[in-house]
Amino acid sequence: MYYKIPVFRLPFGSVLDHTSIPPQDKGRPLLYHPPSLSSERFEVSTLYFRAGYSPDEYDSSSAWQARLHLERSAAIKCPSILTHLAGSKKIQQILAMPLSPHLDRFLANTSYKGNVDRLRATFATIYPLDDSEQGRQALSIARDSGKSLKYVLKPQREGGGNNIYGAKIPDHLSSLGDDERKYRSHILMELIEPPALSNSILRNGEVQSGGVIGELGIYGTCLWRATDEGRIGSRTLLNEEAGYLLRTKGRESEEGGVAAGFGAVDSVCLVDHL
Repeated sequence: MYYKIPVFRLPFGSVLDHTSIPPQDKGRPLLYHPPSLSSERFEVSTLYFRAGYSPDEYDSSSAWQARLHLERSAAIKCPSILTHLAGSKKIQQILAMPLSPHLDRFLANTSYKGNVDRLRATFATIYPLDDSEQGRQALSIARDSGKSLKYVLKPQREGGGNNIYGAKIPDHLSSLGDDERKYRSHILMELIEPPALSNSILRNGEVQSGGVIGELGIYGTCLWRATDEGRIGSRTLLNEEAGYLLRTKGRESEEGGVAAGFGAVDSVCLVDHL
């Protein structure tokens, strides 16, 4: 319990068993029924997902029904299905694809058009794997054992341990056969080549020293309210930067997920270059 607010943890597979939305209540409150307190009911204000990200978790109709059940409720979702999809590799690819017009749309209110170009210049090139011109170009690169060395193949997954790097890409594509849906579920991204650094990492109680790579991620908070039912759009209540996460891994490591055991949480050391 934090600040006298009860906090509960519920397995994804138990959502339908221990939550409900009163059908007669147009406000769609999500009610939680603790297994140990069958007579108690708690209205849920916020859902924080620690599950529901992997396709393996949607292996039945009840799993999809559980996600829909939560999305229909009035509880604040972190993430909602919209923000869940917005963070997918496919959306990153659409925004970062060469000559993509979509970035301008989301930064239409920027005070200086040059800011969009400056932001776009920081992107690594990301391609789809489909039958578009960019997709055919990506497949040509991915199937070439020489050209693929400078790229990483990413599925629509998070958490580390899912990416295919460099020389392994052509064989992985061959293993997918002729199923276009499997191809389309991947994106091809140009490898980022960070400057060489040397540092020490504490992992599993042991200090490991040598070449390292840092990956800086910026957190953001966004809260919005949907418009009236039947209308398209929403009203943004909060949209702010909210800190950062720096992950450091050994330079020889291809993955960077901390939870998956590939990286370590780090802190930033700012150096003033005059």
